[in-house]
Amino acid sequence: MRSLAAIAFSFSTAILLLGLLPAGSWIFWAAGLLAAVGGCVLLLPQLRARRRLRAYLLLILFAASAGLLYGRGWSAVISDPVQEKCGGSRLFSATVCDWPERTDSGDWPEATDSGWRVTVRLRDARGAKAICYLNDENMAALEPGQELLGSAYWQDASEISSKELTTFTSRGVFALLYCEEMPSVTQGQAGSLRYLPQRLEKAFREKIPQVWNDSTVAGLLQAELLGDRSGISEEMSDEFSEAGVSHLFAVSGLHCAFLLTLLSLLIGPQRRRLLAAAGTAVLVFYMFMVGLTPSVVRACIMQFFLLLAPLCLRDADPITSLAAALLLILLVNPYAAASVSLQLSFASMLGLIVLTPRVSGYFQKKKQPKAKILRAACSFLVSTFSATLGAM
Repeated sequence: MRSLAAIAFSFSTAILLLGLLPAGSWIFWAAGLLAAVGGCVLLLPQLRARRRLRAYLLLILFAASAGLLYGRGWSAVISDPVQEKCGGSRLFSATVCDWPERTDSGDWPEATDSGWRVTVRLRDARGAKAICYLNDENMAALEPGQELLGSAYWQDASEISSKELTTFTSRGVFALLYCEEMPSVTQGQAGSLRYLPQRLEKAFREKIPQVWNDSTVAGLLQAELLGDRSGISEEMSDEFSEAGVSHLFAVSGLHCAFLLTLLSLLIGPQRRRLLAAAGTAVLVFYMFMVGLTPSVVRACIMQFFLLLAPLCLRDADPITSLAAALLLILLVNPYAAASVSLQLSFASMLGLIVLTPRVSGYFQKKKQPKAKILRAACSFLVSTFSATLGAM
């Protein structure tokens, strides 16, 4: 399984370089050079006897070359055509992807009252997304799956007020559409099974305040279960940030572990095939329900490997699982490599996998207290310190 890790990390490193360096013809020269070096490695007689080393070198070089070409090709086919349309008023046709959200005047290019925004998937744009803004209360009635047709001013989402941003492009959003009037709306696929996760997420959001009357408690539960911080005041958000625990509201491995633990208790750990099937289905549904954020996608894919590896008669390998999660995210959207949340999420997990066991093992080899209580306390402190150091 480490072969997959070599491919995934090499491919992902190439994608990350594309985000850090300016675009240009160097991409094709670098991809060709890497492929040429791979061809030389294939022909070198000195490495023929060392098959394992040669195999890893070939995987790394060819995967890096493929990553450069894939990232550049993805931009040319999907993002560049959308960004070329930006800078003027044009017609647009799109499908609503999520529920509308109220926005404030800070999201608008000119001073205006608060309005509404909704994420849409542009038709004939090969999956590229945009955010549609409009100061019209009719926007609040939009549903996922409905079709919009109208005119809007197209703003490049990667550059706002002469500043380069990755906030939108890392989520697959390449244009901001500012509408002057309400677009025409047709039902499209609204209400279909495809948008069931969005409908369930809305039902959760509406049910929480009905069960818990306290707005503070309801806001915290909404943030903890769904990653939606709209119910938390700015003051409370700052307090959580100062305490260093605001990451609890980023849906990630903690939430996935809770779901799998509950399923394991209901199904029973002995029924491994049923647990793997049910766990995979539930995690996929949960990923879409909370919006496919990098942290939850990474956690779910790692859980998939953990569930399926024993059924395939293979040992679960955390490094391979982490690499596969990163590869899948970047295949869907190479611009996600610029997301700070993705970088921190994967870096902290890599630290937990690589550094934490070594730090913990170093201290565990030291002389331990004889008293059982003191030994347990030392073990707890060492494990906590090791995990904290690895994540940092």
